[in-house]
Amino acid sequence: MAQKKCIMCGRLFDPDQIAEDNKNPYLDDEDVPKKSPSFCQMCEAKIRHEADDAQKNPKPM
Repeated sequence: MAQKKCIMCGRLFDPDQIAEDNKNPYLDDEDVPKKSPSFCQMCEAKIRHEADDAQKNPKPM
């Protein structure tokens, strides 16, 4: 179990566990190269939340 440090907060996390949690059961992972995550789950959730808030709302017609 190799632990890695998050590049945002410095918290130790297990990249294999995060990759397993994010795995889509409907996709075949044999063709996709494995890339280990650089962010812990907390920072990744924060980044996704901020990105969703940054989306522009469509103008009303």
